[in-house]
Amino acid sequence: MVDHRCLMRRTEEEHSRLASLPAWKRDIMKKKLDVEKKEEESQRMKENVEKTQLEKIRTLGYDENKLTPWQRHVILKKGEKAKH
Repeated sequence: MVDHRCLMRRTEEEHSRLASLPAWKRDIMKKKLDVEKKEEESQRMKENVEKTQLEKIRTLGYDENKLTPWQRHVILKKGEKAKH
């Protein structure tokens, strides 16, 4: 997990760096930074979804390395029935 202090420091550094730029360039840089933050957030969300899916497959008793993508999909959709 990202440390909140590190995140705050990063935000402060971005603000100080942007403050020294002309307004038109500052707007462009701000938009780029916002896009990067959104991409990072979506990547984290995707990773969390994958982790929870793998945990669910493991708790049902399957080896995720031996399953094809369609098998994973069926198992996750089927749900709670454990492998016997």
